[in-house]
Amino acid sequence: MTAATADAATGKVVENPPFKKTEPMAYAMGDIGNGFYFQLVTNYAMIYMTDALGINPLIAGWIIFAGKLISAFTDFGTGVWADNAPLRKDGRYHWFVRNLRYPLMAVIILTFLPFVSSWALPARITYITVIYILGVAFYSSTSAPYGSFASVSTPVVKHRDEMAAGRGFGSTAGGIIVTFILPLVMYTTVDGKKILNGPVLIWVAIIFAALLWICYEITLRGTVERIRVEKGTHEHVPLSKSLKYMFSNRAMVALMLAALLLIFAQMFAGAVNAYLYKDYFNNTTALAILAFQNIPVLIVAPFVPAICDKYGKKLVCGVLLVFTTVVYVVMFFLHITNPYVFVGFSIVAIFGNGVFGLMVWSFITDIIDDIQVKTHTREDGTVYTGYMFARKIGQALSGLLPGVVLAATGYVTATSGQAITQSADTLNNIYAVATLAPAIGNGLIAIILLFMYPLSGEISKKNAAELAARRAAGEM
Repeated sequence: MTAATADAATGKVVENPPFKKTEPMAYAMGDIGNGFYFQLVTNYAMIYMTDALGINPLIAGWIIFAGKLISAFTDFGTGVWADNAPLRKDGRYHWFVRNLRYPLMAVIILTFLPFVSSWALPARITYITVIYILGVAFYSSTSAPYGSFASVSTPVVKHRDEMAAGRGFGSTAGGIIVTFILPLVMYTTVDGKKILNGPVLIWVAIIFAALLWICYEITLRGTVERIRVEKGTHEHVPLSKSLKYMFSNRAMVALMLAALLLIFAQMFAGAVNAYLYKDYFNNTTALAILAFQNIPVLIVAPFVPAICDKYGKKLVCGVLLVFTTVVYVVMFFLHITNPYVFVGFSIVAIFGNGVFGLMVWSFITDIIDDIQVKTHTREDGTVYTGYMFARKIGQALSGLLPGVVLAATGYVTATSGQAITQSADTLNNIYAVATLAPAIGNGLIAIILLFMYPLSGEISKKNAAELAARRAAGEM
């Protein structure tokens, strides 16, 4: 059986089997797979509802809000379920991804069935509500256990940071792939206006479902659960105790707030960008180019763990997020009308946000260690899904508020094939939202990391050393 142990004589952690350099990239493939569902639904669910199914944006916003709010609880429930699951040959968490990816693949396809747009409006609303809620629930059943892979793969801080950076790379790369492809294939031009080509989405969904399976398979074959804690029938951690772990830990509370704001800023802007480029700029080619905004982050990704190791993750990410905030504020006041100039500014603006997204999974493993040092209890899946709970609250808000904004500004919906011209007031408000929302969100994250989050690089290293000493003494 694979395991992570400690040499009693030297206190050095022994990884069995030895950690491979390929594991971070194998782990990254899982988040690329996640992106084939998450990026598709995050960026295009609302515009699909408003511009293909003809649903009022306020109703669409409430559908997304309800789905994301429900998924906040399904994420947490899946994490507790995975933590309390029996150890199998390949560990505790791999089983969930291996088996529960199949219903997720089915939902991806069911979301975009082309004939639904011909149904009566109440039937369209009912169908997409049920399918959307099922989709976010099935996504929880794979993404929550997948997130625990990083912390159970190795107890070595450097290797965990490499796994976290690998996942961050996968998330960024997956986002680039999906957000580049979609604007090129899902829009067409009618009477000089860009419109959503709803029927093509079913083919996108089928291809994405197959790619999701392939990416998960690479992750399952290329990663190893080395930290394995046996649990007897009386060792299951009650939900109330799991909640106490999270909300009594200052670092966890700070990261949950940062996570809520991070996902709100990213998803709010992502949802609004679909309308910004289609209606305000009338240029969806520029939206495809925007997919490459995280290329600078990918370039520096191999060096980020070393930089964070030297100066501390909280300081590096906090300072870069201040930079991101300033750039978005400048974009708001410039009121840019050239889509390619806007893309250029966006590439600069997203850098700090991207680096934080790259390292956020390493923040989580530091918190898991901090809680284990203080409580002598390790609950990887529960802590991870506590973080995901905060993200889902942010997702819920970012799903609702764009719909509220669009409805308040008089956005006119359409069914497949219609070309609609929006009012000047609506277009100007879309631009304001696309720049001010990420500015406010990233600014608040910077404040939280710099002034509320307590785990400096030095503290995290001390916690890792303490846990290594306990392993050496046979205490865990």
